Amino acid sequence: MQAFTFENIEHKRQFDLQFTLRFDCIDDCNYFAPYHWHNHIEIIYVDQGNIELKIEDNSVELKDGDIGIVNSAKIHSTKLKGAVKGFLLQVPLSAFNQIDDKSNSYVYKDFISKNDNEVLSTLLFKMYEAQSSNLPGIKLKFVSLLYEFLYLLISNFRFSIEEYSTYTDSSIKRIAPAIAYIEKNFKKDIKLSDVSSILNMSSEHFCRIFKQCTGETFTSYILSLRIASFYHSLQNSSVKISTLLTENGITNYKVFSREFKKIFKKTPMEIRKETETNL
Repeated sequence: MQAFTFENIEHKRQFDLQFTLRFDCIDDCNYFAPYHWHNHIEIIYVDQGNIELKIEDNSVELKDGDIGIVNSAKIHSTKLKGAVKGFLLQVPLSAFNQIDDKSNSYVYKDFISKNDNEVLSTLLFKMYEAQSSNLPGIKLKFVSLLYEFLYLLISNFRFSIEEYSTYTDSSIKRIAPAIAYIEKNFKKDIKLSDVSSILNMSSEHFCRIFKQCTGETFTSYILSLRIASFYHSLQNSSVKISTLLTENGITNYKVFSREFKKIFKKTPMEIRKETETNL
């Protein structure tokens, strides 16, 4: 009788593919995210509507069927113009670094028109269907779709930094430390002198540079952060509106109310009632 021996297989780890990502359905109206950055590559797909995507000094308008890409560590903001539906995918740069040690030498095209992204957009819809399903093994299906998406992205829309002429270091990086401080402390009473001192600038010089880089004044930028945070809280909390105002550092209700209605076309109370109705 033939004897069978146990084979001890030595596993060679090829890739470490453990990472977290964000994949959300966009279904909102007039929402905006002020300047921020992260170590993720962000993909925004617009199915219906219009999104203004600002990446440092450049502005891209995304319409039905378009895809916008924000490269890692790029300062950017997004503004929904009216009602918008689509998808948001954020993949950490570490996910690319784990399978390609030269990934830091590449960037991705910041705009892909509807005519060029048919396969990518189809995959996003399939990913959404998989995410929403409770079928057995559906997580594996989602992962397979994700990697197919990333493979196509890397194969067709990736460039070396030298090749991609529109990839330039922006003057906005000069104020990046100040923006980081503001993002962390915007709910508090932020003093202009404290922020400008971070960059060793006078308050007047800082305000001038800040407006040149962001297109906003120092005051309006802080208010935009507070409004965005307040809006998020309003949508996801039953706490009193007056309490939410205080928690988000809003003290001048007259100015806040005017700007809030300009952005969302409704008052906070009207949005709260709509949210309660949809629950």
